[in-house]
Amino acid sequence: MLDPIIEAKALSLKIGCRYLLKDITWQIHKGQHWVVFGANGCGKTTLLSVIAGFKPSSSGQLTLFGESYTAQNILSIRRRIGWVSSSFFDQYFSHESALQIILSGVTGTLGLDFGLTDEQVLQAKALLSALRMQDKINTPFDLMSKGERQNVLIARALIARPEILVLDEPGTG
Repeated sequence: MLDPIIEAKALSLKIGCRYLLKDITWQIHKGQHWVVFGANGCGKTTLLSVIAGFKPSSSGQLTLFGESYTAQNILSIRRRIGWVSSSFFDQYFSHESALQIILSGVTGTLGLDFGLTDEQVLQAKALLSALRMQDKINTPFDLMSKGERQNVLIARALIARPEILVLDEPGTG
């Protein structure tokens, strides 16, 4: 069998004395589709945030595409992952426009970097059009409905043409 795309070994995330994740061991191979079930507050979003490279683990090992996250490669790995999570991104986005948020997916950051191309801007606009949201291009995130926010996050996840999608309640709203 081929090497896993995502592999966690004894992955844990501890804040103070409390474990948010403890000893997660899991492999995901190319072509597989997974659903993570659990009660509210059990750590599903936390686990997916760690996998998507937006939260560091406390211990254990996590590899994506055969690499562990480092300061040098985190953005290149994040660009290969489409990450949709309103519960995560609602904490970071507020006044940013739909276009700005979608374009942040090109670089895997939470803001815009310089050096975006006209083609990337056109691609972001095309995604908004495909989602019937072209009229929301300059609308601040905090003034959008829950469903509109979700569509913007889906477009953000798709703009970099990711190899995998990590979806945290993508049908919400």
